[in-house]
Amino acid sequence: MFLRQRLRWFLILIAWLAAIVILLELGLRLFVAALPPRLQEAAHIVMHGVPYPEPWERAWTRQPDHYFVLKPGLVDALQFGSPNVRFRVSTIELWAGGGIGFRTRPVDYFVDAVVLGDSFAFCFTERVDCWVTHFERETGLGSVNLGQPGTGSHSHYLILRDVGQPLSPRLVIWQFFGNDFNDDYGLFSANGKLEPLTNDESAEKDDESLGARSELRSWLRTRSALYAVLESILPGWQRYRDPNAAKFEERYAVTLPSGERLRFGQPYEPAAMDMSRPANQAGYEISRAAFSSAQELVASWGGQLVVLLVPTREEVYEPLTAAALGDDLDAIRSARLAMLDLCADLQLLCYDALADLQARAATSELLYYADDLHLNPLGNRVFADLLRDWLDAGGILAG
Repeated sequence: MFLRQRLRWFLILIAWLAAIVILLELGLRLFVAALPPRLQEAAHIVMHGVPYPEPWERAWTRQPDHYFVLKPGLVDALQFGSPNVRFRVSTIELWAGGGIGFRTRPVDYFVDAVVLGDSFAFCFTERVDCWVTHFERETGLGSVNLGQPGTGSHSHYLILRDVGQPLSPRLVIWQFFGNDFNDDYGLFSANGKLEPLTNDESAEKDDESLGARSELRSWLRTRSALYAVLESILPGWQRYRDPNAAKFEERYAVTLPSGERLRFGQPYEPAAMDMSRPANQAGYEISRAAFSSAQELVASWGGQLVVLLVPTREEVYEPLTAAALGDDLDAIRSARLAMLDLCADLQLLCYDALADLQARAATSELLYYADDLHLNPLGNRVFADLLRDWLDAGGILAG
């Protein structure tokens, strides 16, 4: 009788615990938007398979000549830069049969300028908030945005040759970011034009792959928002991560005077920008050839090539990030410094926006996203103003 009573109370306790767990699970799913951003990511991975609140497909796809290109014919396609950064993308084909989409308007106007570059020219904002749009509106120069996310300098040269050259603009603005050398290496390596180079020091290891996952843990990770949240906050538990999501080290976070929180220190950036790595050195030589060819091509129609260097968030906010990053900051900045050396060597006209952005950053709200490496809408507007002022001071706008 005593054992029966204990068993009964035990079953009641189990039932109550199960009910509590079910209620917590349902509550988390219903009120996921009230969670802190880091916990929202974990819950969204369980609920949608990705750390984003809505299902979506990337606007760009792999292409052997360019690494990545935008899909043509997109109409307000939802995109995410991070779980908190969302924007919509529409694309057109400029020349029939090109198979590449461009985030620009139909070219039924006189073209004064074309813009080349990667995701910083494409812009992780609505098109109206992109610096290219601001630049065109403020200068009155008819501009075409040829930016393609996930691309390097070799791809930018091909786009200039195939799409920009028929327009023969008097101004070609070529946006550069520190991972472009790495992207050039990635393109040539993927196409078999370079032998793959390894760097054991930068290889990331996921401790989940070092041993067999338990079936129960695997099941919970794909079905329980409660488990995902608990795994993210309990000491000693591995943080719940989507392997395809941007990764930040939690200790790399600072609060700006404006009260905004900046997360930085992605492992990707030092690896992609460290010019001591053989892969990035190989990419540098590919980029060098691309810039040299572009310089000759633009000169052939009497145009002016301007290279626009976009610094990283870590550099712009160096007073706040340097102590935590240490040597990684030197690795991150080494690609931009290498590009400046290339500017001098090839006698390219280059604008390094670092000092001007640092000055603005010290007196304004956050210019980059808090959890994504791109310029936010305010940063894009500031960036357009800085470029306009620099070109105007050099007499280039008057042309």
